[in-house]
Amino acid sequence: MADQYIGMSIAVVVVTASIALAGILIGVGRAFGYRRLESFGVEELVQSVINAALIGGLASVIALISGISASLAISQCGTGDAPLQLACSFSSLKTALFGMFQETLKATELLGYYQSLALHFTAFSIAPFTNLSSVSNILSGQLFLMQALLMLVELNIQMLNFVGQNALLLLLPVGLVLRTFFATRKAGGFLVALAIGMYLFYPALVLVFPNPSESVANATAVVGDFTGNGLYATAPVIDLNDNYAIAGKLDVMSGRCSGNISNASACANATANISAASTDFTGDLALITQSNSDSLAKVLFYSVVAPLLSFLVTIVFVKEAGELLGAEIGLSVISNI
Repeated sequence: MADQYIGMSIAVVVVTASIALAGILIGVGRAFGYRRLESFGVEELVQSVINAALIGGLASVIALISGISASLAISQCGTGDAPLQLACSFSSLKTALFGMFQETLKATELLGYYQSLALHFTAFSIAPFTNLSSVSNILSGQLFLMQALLMLVELNIQMLNFVGQNALLLLLPVGLVLRTFFATRKAGGFLVALAIGMYLFYPALVLVFPNPSESVANATAVVGDFTGNGLYATAPVIDLNDNYAIAGKLDVMSGRCSGNISNASACANATANISAASTDFTGDLALITQSNSDSLAKVLFYSVVAPLLSFLVTIVFVKEAGELLGAEIGLSVISNI
């Protein structure tokens, strides 16, 4: 499979050339008595043999890393290695978050309608829901945050798709090839460490944190109960000519109709096909803002804070492993070990 992403023939040529160059350095150093040149040639020969073994066993290396990744991942969604599971987890979160965005948008539209309602009498006018503009501003801010979080979740999905497709089958092989050359050994070691870190540590550490999709679904249900409540449904435009249309709607929303406090015919018509459950318009709005805030905090932690913490740990691993893999693994290192 790795042959499709890098030319293994090119890798073989590179390794063969490095072995041949090491042999030339050894021969020249021994012929002219240059001990340093001969020693350098021996080190490069050992290094080239190690690289040849790694490239030759590339398929086994990829299979080993994939197996370790699957074992490290805490399954939250789907099966397979850590990048695949985390991408599935973020996809389910994106679906749930978009559902909450839709329901909250409906709630803001409904709230905007009632904010504009006013009753005009001969001597005075009243607009009972004008002060709900503060709640409308809160919901608008939550909608903005939801949109930003949707973008961040999609960004994580795209990055995980790139890591899953290219970390082991592109970055790792290229890093092994670059590690063959003396001049690009550090760059090759960095790419190898980056591939392993992004494939193993980054997704596995994020999966440790709980997925907030269930909390988002619960918040969506709360908003859905509000927008789907027939007692809060907007009055048809054609009924607005009725003098009691708005006043009757206010009676319904205040609970006067369901509590049988008012005997007006509009109350009877408004609640004809609706259970006489108690209504609390402002209380339901407060419940919506609280449940949305709780869910958005969990989503923010899962999609921003957890990836940042995991990314910091991955950076440390890449730095340390990159220095190790970019160093000379020759006779001197082996003898020290």
